[in-house]
Amino acid sequence: MEENIKRKLNEIEDYIDSADWELKSAQDELYKIYDLIEESSKNSIKDIDNFKRELKRDGLYSEKLEEFIEQYMIYYNK
Repeated sequence: MEENIKRKLNEIEDYIDSADWELKSAQDELYKIYDLIEESSKNSIKDIDNFKRELKRDGLYSEKLEEFIEQYMIYYNK
């Protein structure tokens, strides 16, 4: 009987250790995702009108660029 209890306790301990490892692994993945979101947010253009004004001010704006920006906003900036 005592041997059966020890075996069950070992099984439970193994299960808890495995679950702990899985939770830590999931937490690491969440941190990676948060880092990617933060990095993406830092690199994105928040005010497209201001972006266009800056391009015009720097002499970089053109009709072709306007078309590209519009297409980009439709398909990639969700």
